Amino acid sequence: MEQPNVPQGHQTWQPPPGPNDQWRPPRGRRKRPGHREQQARNARLFGGKRKWVLLALAAVVPISAVGLVAWGLISPRSDTERTGDCGYYTDPTRGGWDFHRRACTDSDAVLVITSAWSTQKCATGDTDFSRSRRKNVNNPMKHLCTHLNAKVGECVNDPGNVNAHLYRIRKIPCGAGAFKVNTRVEATDPNVCNTARKQFRETKAVTHTSPAVSFCLHKI
Repeated sequence: MEQPNVPQGHQTWQPPPGPNDQWRPPRGRRKRPGHREQQARNARLFGGKRKWVLLALAAVVPISAVGLVAWGLISPRSDTERTGDCGYYTDPTRGGWDFHRRACTDSDAVLVITSAWSTQKCATGDTDFSRSRRKNVNNPMKHLCTHLNAKVGECVNDPGNVNAHLYRIRKIPCGAGAFKVNTRVEATDPNVCNTARKQFRETKAVTHTSPAVSFCLHKI
């Protein structure tokens, strides 16, 4: 049977199927050459979707644990601190902070515990250096208060390591990038760095309320 003239770019006319013709499904979109080879390469490179899911979970779990500790929703391991203890904290990523007790004159003793765990909140001027937690939702919130423990001439890595980052603060050798204590007064003095600001480009005031003590540090 002759086919009618069909404009270029249009499908040709096909006669209707007869009773003895076998039905065939319409052709789908053809895969580009090398499609299967590319799929195999992607599988080898990325390990499939399951690997990405596992990696995502591995990243989320420790971050969630850090957040819960920081907000006091799970109990940190450090629960043996006593008022008057000196030392430093380490690593909250394992489900709780560790308190390392040192003599208050030790070169590692960057913090002093001014009030051990109790239901009494820390003074308003001490909240940056405080911690809060509860063992579970049925227990009251408990608080622990600390102060910077340093004398004039000593250095710390960054006095801005407070609140959830308090475990990072350390005494370090005085050198480029360290913050050196140039003033210490036994009072709560928000102007403790007024004089130092005229001498140094970057200063940091640390003030405490109970007991009252203030520090001025400048960056070396």
